[in-house]
Amino acid sequence: MVDTSKRGAADRSESQEPMDHEAKLSEFEYAIWHLGAAFARWRRDCLGSVADVPLSNTEASVLHVIHMNGTPKGVMEIARLLHRDDLANIQYGLKKLGQLGLIEKRGNSRKNMTYAVSEDGDRIVNAYLEQRRAILLRLFERAAPSPDDLTDMILQMHVMIGLYDQAGGMIMNRQP
Repeated sequence: MVDTSKRGAADRSESQEPMDHEAKLSEFEYAIWHLGAAFARWRRDCLGSVADVPLSNTEASVLHVIHMNGTPKGVMEIARLLHRDDLANIQYGLKKLGQLGLIEKRGNSRKNMTYAVSEDGDRIVNAYLEQRRAILLRLFERAAPSPDDLTDMILQMHVMIGLYDQAGGMIMNRQP
């Protein structure tokens, strides 16, 4: 007679493992949603504390990316840096930021058009960065005591971005 009690437990463990993994993936994705919402609220509230200009998440993102490294950027570079493919929303954000006087167009043709942060835009982004330094940086120093700890968190996030991009590509190519 064969002892099936051990084999039965092993079979149950193997069959439960994918469900356990799927449940944890669901928890992970739920946490990502919360992180995204918390980050959006932080950025909205922080910008609201330093400027009287209501900006959407897209507009705030575009302003910060244009400010990065102090170099003018074109629409495609902004989209790439933000990891976005919704050019119409980015273009709308650029238009609104221009109307608010927070960015300036550079170039004389649509193909060579770049955008730079204006003095007002620079003032707002720098005030935001100062608030971030005063408040958020202190909190992150507790969560990730060394820059290497933060680097590890960043690398993990990039791995997750890659996994989701790969999965999205598989869906688009109809590869299960």
